[in-house]
Parts: sequence; structure tokens; C-alpha cells
Amino acid sequence: MINHFFRLLVLSGTLLLTSQGQATPLPQQFTAVYAVKTSGMTIGETKRVLSHNGEYYQFESITRPKGVARLLTSGQVVERSQWNFFHGQPRPEHYTFFNSGSKKNRNVKLDFDWDKNRVINTINGEPWSMPLEHGTQDKLLYQLRIMQDLPTSKTMLRYPVADGGKLKYYDIEIIGKERIRTKLGTFDTIRLRRTKGSRKTTLWCAEQLGYLPVRIEQQKNDDSPVIATLTSVSGITPGNKNLSAAR
Repeated sequence: MINHFFRLLVLSGTLLLTSQGQATPLPQQFTAVYAVKTSGMTIGETKRVLSHNGEYYQFESITRPKGVARLLTSGQVVERSQWNFFHGQPRPEHYTFFNSGSKKNRNVKLDFDWDKNRVINTINGEPWSMPLEHGTQDKLLYQLRIMQDLPTSKTMLRYPVADGGKLKYYDIEIIGKERIRTKLGTFDTIRLRRTKGSRKTTLWCAEQLGYLPVRIEQQKNDDSPVIATLTSVSGITPGNKNLSAAR
């Protein structure tokens, strides 16, 4: 049961886009907080932080249980991507994942060696390597690629990602535009969807916030969807007034 709830809380690793045309400038830094709910109940909170720490840019995601989920687990999921720009696009250097909410703590580390086009995967202390393809992202950094790559005129996109010790390709459907109302206001968004087997994940990315997702919905079969909704954001001003092209 604990593992089930944490699978609901972890919404990352689901969508990735290819750059098309002129890229949207990325913010230098931001903090975004999402409330995670299912069946009308709050089960968690996800906090995403972009910062620049010396040698690397860093994008971090922390998901903690809240509400009824805290009765089942006190653990958390922490993802961290350290990256730099390469030809104007984010390129991962190091990625870590830690899940303390499962019966056995799970530690994952990826080290990207772009000179040798290899990535070293280390899961719970056991390392192995696999080849890299140009443009490969990690399972967290894709969210910044979404922000940079939108908008696009295409309706279907594909991008490689290092996922589970394999190089996988995500096929993404761009559904169209939709106006979304949140506690922070009403936003014009681009709606995206990835379908993998019986699981569907949909993102609504707000133009006024530099295409930051304001709503994420994940549903499997006919189960109640898990919905993450943006509740606060700092570092990004609506209307993109403070967005800049980091290099």
C-alpha cells in the first residue's frame, strides 16, 4: 500500500519534448509548489526548485506525503538533476533519485560522460554503463526542456531519455490549447499527453509562466486520476517579464 501511494505521488519521468524552432528562454531560477490530490483528498506536495550552484545548474524535486498518505508513510521522494547548457539546450551531467517511502530505500545515480557518450547507472550501489545518444535527458530535466521547447507547431514529438538503465523514447501528443483556472489565476496553456499502456499523463503548460506546468494529471485504466496543481510560484513573473536566456 505504501509503495502504491508513492507511485501516485511521483509524477516525473513521463513527458519529454524535442526543441522546435526558436527556443523559449528559461528562467534563471524559480520555486514551484504543487498540491497532489486524488478522489478529492490531498495525498502529497511536490516542490520543484531551479537554481545555479557554482559549476552546475540544479533542478530539484521533493515530494512528501500529506493528509491521509501520512498515515501510511513518512518517507519522501527526492530527485536532483545537475546540468549545463550545451548549444543553448540543457544537458544532464549528474542525476540522483532517492525514495525513502518504499519498503526498501531505493537509490539511483546517473553520471553522464559526454566525451565517451556513455552514462554510468548506479542503483543501490551496483553500477553499469550504457551508450548515450545526442540529446538524451534524465527523468527530471525533461520538465525544463518542455518549458524551453514550447510552443511548437507539431502534433507528435519524440525524445530519448535515460530511464531504468535503458535508452527509451517517449512519443508525445500535443493536443492543443486550453484555458485553465487555478488558485493563482486563469492561464492560457498548451495541453500535452503521453499514453503508455493503460496509463495516461496529461500536462497543461502555461504560456504566461514560461510554459511551467500548472496542472499535471495521471490516470491508469478507470482509476481515479492523481492531479498535481500549482499552488505557488516564485522567480517567474506572469507575462514572462523576468525570463532570460541562460547560457
